[in-house]
Amino acid sequence: MTTSELLRPHEVCRMLGVSRSWLYQAAADRRIPHIRLGSDDGPVRFVPAEIEQWLDNARREWRPGRQLPAIDEHGAR
Repeated sequence: MTTSELLRPHEVCRMLGVSRSWLYQAAADRRIPHIRLGSDDGPVRFVPAEIEQWLDNARREWRPGRQLPAIDEHGAR
């Protein structure tokens, strides 16, 4: 895989219909799969297949009227 095959944040925001702030917070909370290039403060990128799998899992787990448990500051439910 090359970096040209990775998705940039604005592409994932458009794909999911979410704001950049939501996406960066979800990445920081480890709610959405992502990678950092170079180091812990490097640019955030997304692997297309991982985003698709994440969406598939979310669709499978969703139930009408069901609320997920709150996530604590460590990302645990």
